Amino acid sequence: MNFKSFDLSSNERPKAKKIQGKKYEIFLNENELSHNFKVSFKEVLKYYYLYPKDAIATFKLPFLKPNLSHFHTPHITWLGHSSLFVSYKKYKILIDPVFNTHASPFSFINKAFKNAPLFCANDFDEIFAVIITHSHFDHLDEKSVKALKEKAQFFITPLKVGNYLKSYGVSEKKIIELDWWSGIEFNDIKITATPAQHNSSRGDGKNKSLWASFVIEFLSVNKKVFFSGDGGYFTHFEKIGTFFGDFDLVCLESGQFNTAWPYSHSFPEQILKEAKDLNAKALMPIHWGRFLAGTHAWNEVVKFLYENLNLPLITPKMGEAYEIGSEFEQDFWWRS
Repeated sequence: MNFKSFDLSSNERPKAKKIQGKKYEIFLNENELSHNFKVSFKEVLKYYYLYPKDAIATFKLPFLKPNLSHFHTPHITWLGHSSLFVSYKKYKILIDPVFNTHASPFSFINKAFKNAPLFCANDFDEIFAVIITHSHFDHLDEKSVKALKEKAQFFITPLKVGNYLKSYGVSEKKIIELDWWSGIEFNDIKITATPAQHNSSRGDGKNKSLWASFVIEFLSVNKKVFFSGDGGYFTHFEKIGTFFGDFDLVCLESGQFNTAWPYSHSFPEQILKEAKDLNAKALMPIHWGRFLAGTHAWNEVVKFLYENLNLPLITPKMGEAYEIGSEFEQDFWWRS
């Protein structure tokens, strides 16, 4: 399928910053305070091994088998953590699919909850595109990419993430890399990479590939959705909201915040600001419910949002399709 590329960057909407390092180009956040911030190894160990008891769900989490219908209106299905399935007409898109029991190079580190469902590539038929927001193991999973490399028509990523995909056997012809504020338009959808405040690494050097949030516009039905990927709060949320006007749904990172890495992930109060900056009509929490939240209860952020958000909170069960823009009936499955 043919597509058109476009560039929305300007002085107000700059492309990603980068500098030349000793061995490779290094990507930077817009927020200079984040550039030289380092997390101690001690804090990482505390996160994975000294976590509170309620950081892991203690009951079997409910789930449904994904609905593969050709929906005539945009639907979105949360698959746990930040993995999502978007379905609209012939456009079936997976975002950050992690069909694995762990999100790390080692099976004993960052294991998925035993009580959470495990989806796989065979749960889906044809896939139009796979979007990868950045290179961290809980978003870019080698096993999942290899299982999808023949099934998906396109792989859409921030700059330099395609190098990993090629090493996993994905054809270079299928890979579309985007800078911030650039995108692609197919017949009835537009996909734009927008800024995020985060970092990247797969143990091969820090920030050698870009990270991004994404906007999908469903043109004929005039719907827009924002996907945060990972990241902390900064002025880019307001810029995105100003440019796009409003969003029918925003999928915002809602877990794994820590004072040890204040710029990389959003604190609960900041999520409220992000939704306001984006002119959101509804919010779906992501980045929770499947992997360890090492500093807080596994459902703490969702509870906070339910109590403090002045918008509809969309929390479908894993595998449950939600029609974007529709009324959502909250059943509180996430309460423990």
